[in-house]
Amino acid sequence: EDVESNKTFNLPESQVVILGGVDRLAKGDVIYAVYPDTTSFYQATVVQTPRKVPGGDSFVMVNFKDDGDEHGITHDKAVPMQHVMRVPYGAIQ
Repeated sequence: EDVESNKTFNLPESQVVILGGVDRLAKGDVIYAVYPDTTSFYQATVVQTPRKVPGGDSFVMVNFKDDGDEHGITHDKAVPMQHVMRVPYGAIQ
């Protein structure tokens, strides 16, 4: 639903991805993750395996593709595991 225009968009079931169920990630795995402070998924590479914060949720450390700063350095970012999905087969060329 587009809240600002009050429109509802319908998708075929084949285009809906249910999040969750990503339990095993290894360093170097390519995933899609929600970029911090956005609602958009971007390609990322796992740089540190998932961990759980005491009393909190699990997160994974990633580097997002094309996310270098003005010096060309890509900084690790923490992403909650509920905002991570495996890349659909054939999506990355």
